[in-house]
Amino acid sequence: MPSSALTPSAIAAKEAAVKMHDWLARTGPDVDAWVELQTVRSQTYLKTIPAMEHFHADVLRIVDAGHRTAPTVCAGKSFDLRRQPGEQQSSLWVSDETGERCLVAASEFDAISDAITEFSPSPDGHTVVWALSHGGADWMVARFRDTATGRDLGDVIDGIKWPHFAWLDNETVAYLSWGRPPAGQELTAMNSGSSIRLHRLGTPQDQDVVLYRPEHVAWVLPSVSTDRKWLVVGESDGTVPAKIYRQLAATATADGWETVLDGHGHDEYIDVYDDETLVLSFRESSAGQVVGYRTGCAPRVIHEAADLTLDRAHLVGNRLVLLGNTLTDSVVQLLDLDNGELTQVDLPRDAVLHDLTVDTDDEAVYIDLEQIGGPRRVARYSVADVLQGKTAQDRPVAGATTDAPERAGTPASAWQVSTVDVTSADGTIVPMRVIRTAGAVPAGDAKVFLSVYGGYGVPYLASSYDSWHEAWLRAGGVLAYAGVRGGSEYGQAWHEAGIRHNKQRGIDDLIACIEWFEKAGWSGPRSVVINGMSNGGLMVSAALTQRPDLLGGAVPEVAVVDMLNFHRYTAAHGWIREYGDPEVAQDRAMLAAYSPLHNISRKVKYPPTLILTADKDDRVPPGPHSYKLAAELQETVGGREGTYLRVAYDAGHATGRSVLEKVAERSAVLAFAAHALGLENSHTAPHPGAEHESASAHEAEPDVAETEPAA
Repeated sequence: MPSSALTPSAIAAKEAAVKMHDWLARTGPDVDAWVELQTVRSQTYLKTIPAMEHFHADVLRIVDAGHRTAPTVCAGKSFDLRRQPGEQQSSLWVSDETGERCLVAASEFDAISDAITEFSPSPDGHTVVWALSHGGADWMVARFRDTATGRDLGDVIDGIKWPHFAWLDNETVAYLSWGRPPAGQELTAMNSGSSIRLHRLGTPQDQDVVLYRPEHVAWVLPSVSTDRKWLVVGESDGTVPAKIYRQLAATATADGWETVLDGHGHDEYIDVYDDETLVLSFRESSAGQVVGYRTGCAPRVIHEAADLTLDRAHLVGNRLVLLGNTLTDSVVQLLDLDNGELTQVDLPRDAVLHDLTVDTDDEAVYIDLEQIGGPRRVARYSVADVLQGKTAQDRPVAGATTDAPERAGTPASAWQVSTVDVTSADGTIVPMRVIRTAGAVPAGDAKVFLSVYGGYGVPYLASSYDSWHEAWLRAGGVLAYAGVRGGSEYGQAWHEAGIRHNKQRGIDDLIACIEWFEKAGWSGPRSVVINGMSNGGLMVSAALTQRPDLLGGAVPEVAVVDMLNFHRYTAAHGWIREYGDPEVAQDRAMLAAYSPLHNISRKVKYPPTLILTADKDDRVPPGPHSYKLAAELQETVGGREGTYLRVAYDAGHATGRSVLEKVAERSAVLAFAAHALGLENSHTAPHPGAEHESASAHEAEPDVAETEPAA
């Protein structure tokens, strides 16, 4: 474990060691030329990998299967994003009693680099506001479309990020606005000037009035209660929901706010029921509570989670739809607010819940589910049917005639899914989910693709699987997901155990997960490639710099790696609560101790590393992070031959990638990992193993207990 007791001079020395690459954080033709050379170099290398053609074909089969999202339903109309096979981006569709039609087609804009990121219909369903991201950037522009004519109105809203629209009535919408950055600095300048503004259809944006402005720069999200009576604002402390204010929507003014909560969180607004504000709170319970706040009364605990960690909730009639997670699975429950009765929705095992929406008029729940190794579908659960024990209706939208094609996938029985216990450096037991071919007994030859996130309270074991991962299984590899501290596998206490001055614990957990495979006899030395995105990329990069001897390879994506300067760019000031404040001496010493960029030794030979980023990433800008990481690793022993940088053009942190780019990116990740590990049978899929039963159990295998070091 690196020492966090670094002196100011030691920190200065670390900074000086990487200063030669500071120029990459700027923009200009010299940086563009460097990136182009890196791109040509990585493309040339990736083309030489024998498994590339196989992985590209398999990932294309998976990703290009078509998809539709869980719908947003109001006033008898249903809206969803939908992409058919062969299309590069999703289009916005509307369905009603007359059938369905495409409302905003991806062909109306650049379908390679632009994407619809958010939409919200008016209460009467006659108008929908839709936001478009150009090149995957977080900055977006919103327009308003008439659902009957299919034409946009003249209204345009720009200066928005992470849009969250709240319709007060059919003509008026509240939204989160940000101050516009200086020209030419849209992708790097610090975000500021956040406020809630009110837009009335038919008026120019410069006449939008400010309804709420936080004292400090913060994310502030507007919502309107299901009964349309209350306008509510939730304000975050960093990325943690902490403050809640409300007022009557019909008479909303800048000075009309009533304080519901004014604290440090975690307190997330749910809805208002019978004038009582419902809040999902983790202050008194690591697993979460539903707490009611009524004016003039003491708060009351309505429900406390048991055997799962709550994630979010929606109001439907007199019930809350609760979404929670166990160690590895998502759980949906209905909570009767009048009598406290709890009913569980019957969901398939080993399925990942990607999204959940509700129809408040017909009292139904739509769930976007994906079976591990199998198809992804949107299922409709009527509240009345759930209460009677009936199963879901597979048809995603009433009145719809065109379902997105389902990917056949591999039979679920082909894979064995288990959860193993890993002992971390301080003796803490860490869960890790492992997926392998059913019936196969690893005997020292496993080739492991280990994925991690480990931050912001994300329940990674329950949510980590993505369909493209199946291509690794079909190639004969083993998949694994590390439930390290910083996530929420064991509630918010698990999250807090891996943030700020505890961040190294999560890194230690990941290192222990890497070691587990060799100690348990599953693999030989250097038989694990680790992969993670964003905060997961930070975890991967930290493990890479601390224990390069363990790894067969590393693939950090859109990673945060400069922990001494991360807070200087775009929205990263909001991450201080998670990581610590580089401007505070004690925090700076802690951050310098593990900051991946500042802990690379040029005397060390690091394992093969593929760094992925995107040129329009304005959440984790590539220059200060991925570009400098690649440049620094290439200065190490063998670094020029072993480190590659792949840049996605006209793409952002998490959005904007066309199907073609996603296929190219995901197949590059898998082919690189296979080549690094020598996965010899990556050209053919394994026998489907239909004769085997899939397993899903929490395993502490006997050989693990014998080989784990003593606490």
